Amino acid sequence: MQIVLFLLPAVALLLGGLGYFIFKNLYVAPLIVIITASISVYTVFNSSFWIWVVIYTLVSFLAGLFVKLLSSKRQTSNTY
Repeated sequence: MQIVLFLLPAVALLLGGLGYFIFKNLYVAPLIVIITASISVYTVFNSSFWIWVVIYTLVSFLAGLFVKLLSSKRQTSNTY
């Protein structure tokens, strides 16, 4: 249970932030999260894990959006 509540959301946050930082695309990291979480529904967890798949995908997207907003704000403040 600790994995679902603490470890996997932290991984989704990191993957979302790093995914945007590396790929400069908001959709790559959430796509990776939804694919791997969907596979884990059938291999590791049961069907009640689907709600967590949605939550982790949203967390990953929001983390990427947050990094995008920070990087765009940083770029606009450095221009004269």
